Amino acid sequence: MYLIQSIRIKANPYVKVFILSEVFLWSAWNLVIPIFSVFIVNTIKGGSIEKAAYGFSIYLLTRVLTELFSGKYFAKLSDTKKIHAIIVGNCVISLAFLFFAFTANILWIFIFYAFLGLGMGFAAPLKFSLFSRHLDLNKESSEWSVYDGLTFIGMAASASIGGYLAANFGFKTLFILSAIVNIFSSLPYIWYLKKGRYLQSN
Repeated sequence: MYLIQSIRIKANPYVKVFILSEVFLWSAWNLVIPIFSVFIVNTIKGGSIEKAAYGFSIYLLTRVLTELFSGKYFAKLSDTKKIHAIIVGNCVISLAFLFFAFTANILWIFIFYAFLGLGMGFAAPLKFSLFSRHLDLNKESSEWSVYDGLTFIGMAASASIGGYLAANFGFKTLFILSAIVNIFSSLPYIWYLKKGRYLQSN
């Protein structure tokens, strides 16, 4: 992953890995979510703006409940096992995006929204706890600002791209692309498991 090594941020490897992963994750998310209600209203049987809001509430509630469980019961895992769990959570998110591409029923939309909540809730407490612990001393605010800056740039770009793709190629193509982009959010962690410890010791 030469991309990680080439990032010009004076930070330890895990901070770079986390930021790069989050750029992919939130870019995938914003390809879809800003226009998700349009998808539900226009293409889903029984869909409406009201039900689109219900779906997002299901995601949020599922995420909160999963985060409470994940934060409590996986806090004592080793860093390696936490990263494995983060990768699993990211894969669940990608599956949810992929499933959206092949459903036309509002009940399944609700179920796949719950999948999104499970994936996000499973991974979020673990990756944020690792990020917080690996922040460089006296650089915490600058590293958080880099995280915010890069993720929001990715989100802004992907929201515009998502609207264009949905209008010109359809939502199915958009969901499949979102699933693929989100898969890339796991690659920095896989790289870190293989090489990160070596880099940290040098």
